[in-house]
Amino acid sequence: MVLTLATLACSGLGGVAHADTVAQAKQQAAQIAAEVAKLQPQVDQALADYDTALNSVGQSVSTSVAARRAYEALQAQAAAANATHDARTVALYESGGSIALYAAVLETGDPNNLPQVPMLTGIVARDAAVAATAERVARAAKLRSEAADNQVSTQLTNADAVTQRLNELQSVLDQQQALLDEASAKAKQLEALRQAAEAVAAARAAAAQASAEAASSVTPYPIPPTYRALYQAAASTCPGLSWTVLAAIGQVETHHGSGTMVSSAGALGPMQFLPATFVRYAVDGDHDGKADIMNPADAIFTAANYLCANGGGTGDAGLYNAVWHYNHADWYVQLVLSLAAKIT
Repeated sequence: MVLTLATLACSGLGGVAHADTVAQAKQQAAQIAAEVAKLQPQVDQALADYDTALNSVGQSVSTSVAARRAYEALQAQAAAANATHDARTVALYESGGSIALYAAVLETGDPNNLPQVPMLTGIVARDAAVAATAERVARAAKLRSEAADNQVSTQLTNADAVTQRLNELQSVLDQQQALLDEASAKAKQLEALRQAAEAVAAARAAAAQASAEAASSVTPYPIPPTYRALYQAAASTCPGLSWTVLAAIGQVETHHGSGTMVSSAGALGPMQFLPATFVRYAVDGDHDGKADIMNPADAIFTAANYLCANGGGTGDAGLYNAVWHYNHADWYVQLVLSLAAKIT
């Protein structure tokens, strides 16, 4: 793709600036418009690839959240079933167990009490069966949740591929725009150029829309109390920075420390810092005398320091710039800011 565009840029079509007459300029402008039209299928394919990659990241994060919530609910049901079984077992054996119940029947001489013994033990056995079933269902849900988490980790590990697709799209669009600008210098009045310019603008808008839609589809993940407290405390060190931005980065990067702590690019810890960047902005968040990239307190306070150093507390524009510095991709910024707005 790059070679084709470079060849185009160096061809005779680049000579519009040297046209001697308006007629020549119009002819060359028409040729450029035709070349722009030829590039459109590449733009459409790059946009489709970019949209697919973004949706894959967003859907994986949402699926992981749903799977984790389902597992937590089933685990609670299993715990309740076990508690019921334990309580009834304790009650039965505190009364002396099955033998004591039979003895009590013999002592009273009342045969009407005899059916109660197998009924009570049957209830306990049924409770055990219910608890075992609930445990099996919860374990299956846990496996699905872990699989969903692994999928998120894979998608985030491959985030560079998303950026690459976006760069490919932007490269084609920029080349188209350069051709249009060159032609427009001599022939702005041509309808063909106007239509081509509109097509480029529409492609750019579609790319922006794809990013916004993918970001808006992500839902917040439950934040562990320890991490919530660290996000809030760290944000207070940077006036103007919302703690929800730190929480959103924490979710996207490692699910608040529950996901992969080492990326293929060499980023480490719950906030996924490159070691060199961490050393430069390191903060001893838990005041133990050292700054550890794998320590949640140190990592979160360092993230707040890094965002603040890049304008994270200076308003919307500064925040956008700060998050972009955290991961140099506009789709990442939109994902984090959209998620931050939903966290409460």
